[in-house]
Formats: sequence, C-alpha cells, structure tokens
Amino acid sequence: MTRPTLDAPDADISARAFWAQDYEIRERVFQRFREECPISWHRPYESELMPPDDGTPGFWSVWRHEEIRTVSRNAKVFCSGRGILMEDFPEVVSQMSQSFLAMDDPEHAQLRSLVSQAFRPRRMRTIEEWVRGNVVELVDELLATGEEADFCEAFAKLVPGRIFADFFGLPEGQTRHDVMDAAEKLLAWDDPEAAQGRSALETYGEEAQRLLDICFELIEERRATPGEDLLTWLVQAEIGGRTLEDWEIGSFFCLLAAAGNDTTRHSLAHGLSLLTRHPEQRALLLEDLDGRLDGCVEEIMRYATPVMQFRRTATQDTQLGGVPIAAGDKVVMWYSSGNRDASAFADAGSFDILRTDENRHLGFGGGGPHYCMGAAFGRMMVKHSLRDIYTRVPDIAAGVPVFQVNNFINGIAAMPARWTPPV
Repeated sequence: MTRPTLDAPDADISARAFWAQDYEIRERVFQRFREECPISWHRPYESELMPPDDGTPGFWSVWRHEEIRTVSRNAKVFCSGRGILMEDFPEVVSQMSQSFLAMDDPEHAQLRSLVSQAFRPRRMRTIEEWVRGNVVELVDELLATGEEADFCEAFAKLVPGRIFADFFGLPEGQTRHDVMDAAEKLLAWDDPEAAQGRSALETYGEEAQRLLDICFELIEERRATPGEDLLTWLVQAEIGGRTLEDWEIGSFFCLLAAAGNDTTRHSLAHGLSLLTRHPEQRALLLEDLDGRLDGCVEEIMRYATPVMQFRRTATQDTQLGGVPIAAGDKVVMWYSSGNRDASAFADAGSFDILRTDENRHLGFGGGGPHYCMGAAFGRMMVKHSLRDIYTRVPDIAAGVPVFQVNNFINGIAAMPARWTPPV
C-alpha cells in the first residue's frame, strides 16, 4: 500500500541529522507538509533509545491544527497507553517517568483525579505566592551578577527548578541541585551535552532513576512528618479509599520535575530571545506591561512551542483527513507545526503579542483528557518572570542562543543576555 509522504531528502524527519538543524529551517519543512501532505507516513526514527530493526513499524505525522485537535480529543480511537513519543521507550522506563501521560482510562482518570487535588484553587494561591517570591529573589540574583550573564544558567533554569523545589518541599542544598540537574538531562537524551558520553537510553534511564531515588526517600519523610507541600498532598490524597502508591508518586515526581522544569525554562529563554529579535513587539509590551503580558505569554507558547510533539496509537481502523489509519498505527501530533498553521492563525509565521484572533495554540496540547494539568502553573511562572524582568531591566537583550539537539523539546541550552544595571 502506498502511503502519502514527501519524498525529499531534506524532509526526512526520521533522520537524527534533521533535528540538528535550526528550528526555522525545520519549520519550512513542516510548512511543506502542512500544504502538500498534512497526514504523512515516515520510516522509524533513528532512535538510540530503542534502535529500530527490520520489524520496527513507521509512524504517521499529523501536521495541521485541526487534525491534531481531532486526534488529541478522541482518546478512544487514539490512545496513550501504548507510547506517547515518536520514539519507543522500554516499558519499565515509561512507567518510571511518564505517569498518567502514558495511561488510558479508567487508570488515567483515577490517577489524574488524585493528583489534581494538589491543584485546588486554595493551593494554587499558595503556589502563586511561591512563584512571586522566588521570581523576585532570582531577578535580584541575576542583576547581582553585573550587566551580563548566561540567561539560561543564571535565571531561566532556576525559576522552575527553585519553584518546583518549594512545591515539593525539597531540602536546601545538594538535593535541589541534583533534582534540577537530573530533570534538565532527562528530556535532552539526544543532546550530546546532556548525555556526557552515555547512550540515549542510559541518559534517560539513569536520570529518571536519580529522581525516583530522591522522591522515595522524601515520601518516607512526609509520611512521618507532613508539611504544606505537593509531596505531602500527594501522600495524603484519597478518592473512594484509594491512595497513591509510592511508584505512582515517584513517576509523577519525575514527570513534573522534567516536563515542568523544561517547558518553563525554555519558554522563558525563547521569550527573551523573541522580544529581543522583535524590538517592535518589546516596545508594544513595555507600553502596557500588565495589559499585554498575558497575550505575550500565549504568543510565546504558540510561536516557540516548547513541547514539539506527542504520540498516540490508533485503537481501530479509522480515517484522518481522508487518509486511512490502521489499528495499531502510531500517530504523532506535531504541535510545533500546528501552531504555525495558516488555516488556524492569521499571519501564522509572525510573532505578534497583540494577536486578535483567538490564540488556540497547542503549547499545552490539543485538548482532551490529556491536556496539560500544569498549564496554569506554567503560565504563572512565565508571566511573573517576564513582568519582574521587564519592570526592572526593560532594556535586557538576548544574544545568540545555542539550541539543544532534540526531537521533543524545543530547547535552548545556553544564551547570553546583557542589560543596563538599575540605579
């Protein structure tokens, strides 16, 4: 059977070399897929997690906004329990770190309901207090470095890392450093800098285990001495007599440590880079910082989508965009492509913080039961960070970013920044 695809060397998204290219170069390829082959077939990715063999199946890619939302919102036809990324993971590794992202109902709904107790409105107010306090301290520390720094090291990675540490009640010192370090490397398994000579599977597995070991030790402490933190709330969470097992808490700890840290960190770096490269947009933001900041955060999430893809698996024979999909086929949703879809966004290739059309971006997923539970938390961290930075050093400017090699996270590994120290 002939499956639709773009038969061009530069459009081989299954090649590791494709992901070493600049984001905007890749986006031009994605645009061709959207226009010429919006549902496309690909050979297996050249993965180091589980290297493909002759029997490894390929996968479908979904490139347009509408079809991505269709897949995301139809969990009965497109399930998550058989894998959530373009690359396959050994099952034991998935269970260690992907929590309810890699589950289907009823297990998914039950575990998500338990975890959601930690995000009740009263607790979200406590969380926002943590965010505000940490952001002020971190901007103080950034400015204390002088007039220039690596923005990623000195600020962007520390915002979610320190807030996450407060959120989970992590002790000061080495534990906090270890969690931030492991979380950063966990989702950068393809990046040589993060791997440090290890294979992709070793990188992912070892960093996930490092997070689990820390979490299991803390769980015992919280049972003996409860506190006012997420880990205590998870230990105490109960629905119908059901409480979370240690491995479930540990898996969620890994998920939030990695996903929460990385998406926020890279969104902050992208935000500073975009507002530097588009000075007219920065000027608009500074004209009315409080009034335009929410729109700016949403546009950063759309334009520089931090999580580029998630996968589902077809549970039955179906059709998508007129293309037949067989039961068992892998279906990858390219959020980073859907967020530049001209049929969903006016002037989709432009960064516009005053975007007037409804910004239904896919930065937190395409909707449905797996929509990001931490979306409000992520927005909160980015918003408070940008507000404090641009209030205190409005002329801050980013240098040239160094990007991670990654097919999952649109990551900035390092980026210089300069500013005029406040008087």
